[in-house]
Amino acid sequence: MHTKYVFRVFGRWHGGMHGQGELVNEEHTIRTPFSVAEEFGGIGGPTNPEELFLSAACSCYLITLAYVAEKMRLPIKKIECEAEGRVSSHEEEGFHFTEIVLKPHLEIEGDPKAHDLAIARAVQLAHQRCLISRAVRGTVRYEITPTVSAL
Repeated sequence: MHTKYVFRVFGRWHGGMHGQGELVNEEHTIRTPFSVAEEFGGIGGPTNPEELFLSAACSCYLITLAYVAEKMRLPIKKIECEAEGRVSSHEEEGFHFTEIVLKPHLEIEGDPKAHDLAIARAVQLAHQRCLISRAVRGTVRYEITPTVSAL
């Protein structure tokens, strides 16, 4: 069966490059102000599209990794992740993300070494199944470097 889902956000913008905007989700549970990053000649501010994209990549990976780990019955109690995005400029194409580096840290109950192979498999499967990493596959290089500690 083929299922389609639709997600919506509403955005508004006031001003030119030095303006500010706001994104609101359909349920009105998230209101996120944003502006152009200082690196791109904007005023900076609360967040920018680059951080929002990186946040989407990080949160999607965390959820997918938690799901995969649960299905594999890994005794993971907590997952944290640091995400770094690298943006490059090309004369003709402008700016674009070239790389996303995710550094998930898993806290596991018991001896982590007893689960080394399963953890490595979960990390790989999460990357393969994450909606955001799938959306940019072939255009953005992903690097995932996990660390594991015992609880």
